[in-house]
Amino acid sequence: MKKIIFISLIVVTAIVATYFLFFKEPTFQAKNGYLNNINDKGVVIGGYDPVAYFTDRKPVKGDSRFTAEYNGATYWFASSAHAELFKKEPTKYAPQYGAFCGYAVSIGKLRPVDPTIYQIENGRLILQHTKEAYDLFNENLKTSIEKADQNWPGIVANHVGKSVKYDEKAKPTASSN
Repeated sequence: MKKIIFISLIVVTAIVATYFLFFKEPTFQAKNGYLNNINDKGVVIGGYDPVAYFTDRKPVKGDSRFTAEYNGATYWFASSAHAELFKKEPTKYAPQYGAFCGYAVSIGKLRPVDPTIYQIENGRLILQHTKEAYDLFNENLKTSIEKADQNWPGIVANHVGKSVKYDEKAKPTASSN
């Protein structure tokens, strides 16, 4: 009987651990008055190099040896040269909307991003959650950017100083924007 209880306890613990490791979306604290999509180490964009989107024209994983702090987030870079470029002009390279999904922000939500789904629009790095979000954002790009720009200050104001978690997944439709 003790063996069955012990095995049951191990199974339940494994199930709960699996949920928290793989299925529960993260909750984090807005840091230093800034709202950024950061991991548990405070790193933004999942460690991708924001400068590489501009210079290499593709996402490149950064290295923890080359870092910079900006607006409450830690950025990783593929090289010291990229880190120096960022430090000289962080506003040029930092992703828009705290590295949250541009489409989600345009509809007043916070969603994570896939660092490989992005665009540079008028010199601004905009990341997206999914290919569908990218497509919907680009259906009327100018309006989407205007809405995201309008929504962002209110989203920041509603989350700074509080625990932050992603909003429920939206069921996007073409009429959302």
